[in-house]
Amino acid sequence: MDITAVGTKGTLHVDGFVIPHEEKEAAFSAASQSGFDEFVTCWVPSPSRHIVTTDLPQEVLMVREFARLVGAIKNGAKPEKKWPTLSRKTQIVLDAVKASIAKGFESIDIAD
Repeated sequence: MDITAVGTKGTLHVDGFVIPHEEKEAAFSAASQSGFDEFVTCWVPSPSRHIVTTDLPQEVLMVREFARLVGAIKNGAKPEKKWPTLSRKTQIVLDAVKASIAKGFESIDIAD
C-alpha cells in the first residue's frame, strides 16, 4: 500500500507503506514549495525521490532497535525523548487518513 500526504507546504509519497516492495529497500518522494510550470503540465520543482537501503529487513531493524532501547534502560539510561513524539505524529497522520476514508475521501486538517 502506498500513502500520500498533501499539506499546505508540501507533499510526501511513500511506496510500500505497510509492507515494503523490497525487503531491504524503501522509497519515498517529497516536494515542498512546488507549483506548476507556465503551461500547467508539470510540477516545478519536481519532487525529490529518496531510496533508503538497509542490510536487514525493516522488521528485524525494528526489533533490534527495541531491544537496544530496553537494554539501555536496564543499564540505567533514561528513555529517549524522540520516540513518543515520532510515534504520536505518525498516529495523527494515520488517524487523518482513516477519517478521510470514512468521510468519502474528504481533506482532513492536521494541527500539530
